[in-house]
Amino acid sequence: MTVSTTPKFRLPYPEDNEPIKNLPDILQQQAEGIEGVLAKFDYGGGDQNGLTARVASLETLLANIKANYVVLFDNDANVFQGAITLSESAANFEKLTICFKSNDGVYCSMDVARPNGKVVALTTSFYNGTNYFYVKNRCYKIDGKIINTWRRAADGDYQTGEVNAANSNAARMADLITITQVFGTRRMSLV
Repeated sequence: MTVSTTPKFRLPYPEDNEPIKNLPDILQQQAEGIEGVLAKFDYGGGDQNGLTARVASLETLLANIKANYVVLFDNDANVFQGAITLSESAANFEKLTICFKSNDGVYCSMDVARPNGKVVALTTSFYNGTNYFYVKNRCYKIDGKIINTWRRAADGDYQTGEVNAANSNAARMADLITITQVFGTRRMSLV
């Protein structure tokens, strides 16, 4: 039986003068030729089951990464002053991302590594002319599931307010910053 092959992928095909009785042999040669070409796409000579396992492992890793990023608080549409309650304890997370905004509508965010028990200062600035450049700050204590405005002593002042850093340097205590969202990232091992 006379068989030719395609120039690029070397797929076999019968010559025009082949009788129909040789068709099964021709189909077998074509199948073997296609299999030989596809085998060249096997990375590193590994078997198909090994490659499938590697892809499944990567898919699992990606799913774990997505699962490690958790929305703990989301109230951007209806922000309020005061303590917020997280859906899980901050102790369960390697990092918190705290999103917040000022009464001027300025949005910011801050990452806090190993957050449980820490006091953080959320700060924004807002320029409104040469005589009005406001720096606003609010300190929060992260304690388990609660994030609340912090004060140095139980009977002390809450650490929140603003200063006009241009011209007058006038300062005042006020609740001018609110938390809008909190996202947690769990600790994860890639191996």
